[in-house]
Amino acid sequence: MSASACVAFYGLRFMILPDEIEDLEARTDPRQIAARRAGLATYWGNFGGENDGYVLFVGTKVAFLGPENAPASALPHKQMLQLMSDTMERLNVVGLAGDVGLYMEWQPDA
Repeated sequence: MSASACVAFYGLRFMILPDEIEDLEARTDPRQIAARRAGLATYWGNFGGENDGYVLFVGTKVAFLGPENAPASALPHKQMLQLMSDTMERLNVVGLAGDVGLYMEWQPDA
């Protein structure tokens, strides 16, 4: 990403260790593989700016907001409920542990 953005994802959030980055870049991280098999999305990147704080999201993208992305986003109540239900169903198939939720995180221009 070349400009700052806000990432909104429904699903799981994982802090990434330095030795996991190579697998994420190659798309061979076990969480990425499991997500693809279940029809889930993944997104990872440096959310710590100069301090390097890598994060992986597994679930459903809700929105990417910023100068190089959408300026705004809305998700009507019924669509949000359906997104949550579908995502939970797929996450249960994957079997990854963690706190499922709506995660919104600022990704500074790095």
